[in-house]
Amino acid sequence: MASPSPALYEIYATLPAQIAVRIGNAIVEGEFEPGQKLREVDLAAAFGVSRASVREALRMVEREGLITILPQRGAQVTALTAQEVQDVFEIRANLMGLACQRLAAAASHEIRNRLDEFLKKLRTARDDGDAYARASLAISEYCVRNAGSSRLADLILSFGRQTARYTKLSLSAPDRRRQSYANWRELVAAMSDGKPAVAERVARELVLNTRDTALKMLANTRRSSAPANATRPQAGKHPGR
Repeated sequence: MASPSPALYEIYATLPAQIAVRIGNAIVEGEFEPGQKLREVDLAAAFGVSRASVREALRMVEREGLITILPQRGAQVTALTAQEVQDVFEIRANLMGLACQRLAAAASHEIRNRLDEFLKKLRTARDDGDAYARASLAISEYCVRNAGSSRLADLILSFGRQTARYTKLSLSAPDRRRQSYANWRELVAAMSDGKPAVAERVARELVLNTRDTALKMLANTRRSSAPANATRPQAGKHPGR
């Protein structure tokens, strides 16, 4: 299970909060599949803690929308429908647009330099799906955390974690990475040049393009995994009778 950095442990000081971070990271990284049950006893054994600590941690993860806790059935990884995936991406797109609009209106020289550094890392990672996804997440988080509103940042990051699995799926496609990098290059230019309206539009396009690619790939995966319908011979009259 993926381990967070020491800095995260300083932020999430309580034991249940630390466990919640690790469970959330494992879900985002795909270590747990959508619909998979998370048994308290197994998690308690894995972390070497009490079931009570795990139970509290799971409630925290549920508030992020990453799991669902069902009465008498326990916790399971949230499995979004295609419509829910679309809804979450659209909400995130609008919030991301707002954040980048604000950042473009007040970007300092230091922020502009940092954006250029993040863009260089994106360019370097274009041939590696996992590396590019991590670089994309890093520049996204930097943008929202410097948009001037911690509440807005928390909302966007929460929706981002809910869509992380699908974002990673989308960015596994080389064509999508090329399109994404072009979007980011245009977005960084708009924010650096102080063009809020352009930044808002491009940020929305960036998220919605990721949504569209992810939904197409999910649909293709579901079609390819669906069992072929057996063809039954139709009853009919025998010829010549």
